[in-house]
Amino acid sequence: MKKNILVLSLFVILVSSNFQSLTSGYFDDNSNVDIIKNKIKTTTEVIIYNPYDEVDFELTNHYKANLHTHTTESDGSSSPSEVIYHYHNNGSYDILSITDHNKNTWPWSNWISETPLIQSESSEYYQELGMLAISGNEMSYGHHRGSFLNDYSYSGIFLKFSFWYIKRQNGLSIFHHPGRYNFEDDWYNKFFDNYNDLILGIEVYNQGDRYQDDRLLWDRLNSERFPNDLIWGFSNDDMHHIISHSFRNYQYLLMNNLSEEEFRDSLINGEFYFSYEPNGSIRQNSNYGLAMTPKLIDVIINENFIELKDYDANRIEWYDDNSQIVSTDFIINVSDIDSNFVRAVLVNEYGFSYTQPFGLEKS
Repeated sequence: MKKNILVLSLFVILVSSNFQSLTSGYFDDNSNVDIIKNKIKTTTEVIIYNPYDEVDFELTNHYKANLHTHTTESDGSSSPSEVIYHYHNNGSYDILSITDHNKNTWPWSNWISETPLIQSESSEYYQELGMLAISGNEMSYGHHRGSFLNDYSYSGIFLKFSFWYIKRQNGLSIFHHPGRYNFEDDWYNKFFDNYNDLILGIEVYNQGDRYQDDRLLWDRLNSERFPNDLIWGFSNDDMHHIISHSFRNYQYLLMNNLSEEEFRDSLINGEFYFSYEPNGSIRQNSNYGLAMTPKLIDVIINENFIELKDYDANRIEWYDDNSQIVSTDFIINVSDIDSNFVRAVLVNEYGFSYTQPFGLEKS
C-alpha cells in the first residue's frame, strides 16, 4: 500500500512539473501575451465609403461622356452640328455637353435635324443618335468652371452669384483645369463645403494631360475632407479642334438609362470612372474613337478588403492621400493603410482608367 502511494506521489509531481513547463510560455511569460495582444490590435475595422455601392454592375450601362466641348459659338473651330456628329459618328459617345465660353449653346435642335424624343430646359434625349445632350457653359471669368443642366449663359464674373444661380436652377458645376491657376487648397475646399452637391469636383485630366499636378491637387483636397464627403475627378477633352483634341479624355457614367435624372445621380454620387488615352486623337489608328482603356466591371467590398474586377487591364495601382502607391494587387486590405482614402488606376497599353476615391474611416 505504501509502495503504491509513493509511486502515485511521484507521478503527480512529474505531471505537475511538466504541465508547469509547458504552460509557462502562455501564462507566465508576459512578452508572449503582449505579442498576441499586438496581433489583435493591428486588425483594425475600417468603414469604407464606396461610391459604387448602389451600382449593380450586372445591369448597369457604361455611358461614355465628354463634358467640356467648344464650337464656333465661342473659340472652337467646328460648328455645333459638326461637333455633335463627330462625337456620335466617330466616337460613339452617349453623353455630350457643349460648353462654349460664357454662352449656353442650346438647344441642340437649333443646329441638327434630329428631333429629341425627350426634352427639358436642361437636357435632350435623341433616340436616333442614342445620345443624351446636356445643357452646358464654361464660365470663363477668373477660374474657369463647367456649368451643367441649367441656362446660365454668362462669364460668372461674380463667383458666388453664379453658383447661387446655378443652384436655383438645380444645376451642377465642376472646376476646370485648376493647374492653370494658383489658388490655395483651402480656397477650393471652402467652395466644396459651401456648395455641396453643386460643385462636384475638378478636372484632373484636361485636353490630354496638360496639367499633371492636378491629380496631386485632387489628392490633397480629399486628404483634408471627411472620408464620406470626398470630391470627384473628371477627364475631359476640352475640345477646340476636332483633329487634335478629340477622344483622349472621357468618363464612363454608370447609369441604368440615358436620362437626365440618372445623369445627375451618377455625377453627384460619383458613380462613374474616367480615362486618359494618350493616342486617342490620332485618326490614322485603327482603333480611333473606340476607347481602348480598361473598363471597370465590378467593385466588391468584403470587410476591410476592396476588390476590383476589370476588362483588359494589365496592372493596377492603388494610391493614398499622399499620392503614393500603396498596393499593386487587385484586392487591397485597407485596414493598415493610414490614409483618408484610396483610389485605383487600371492600366493597359492604351492608357489609364481611374476610379473615384474610396473613403476610409477607422472605427
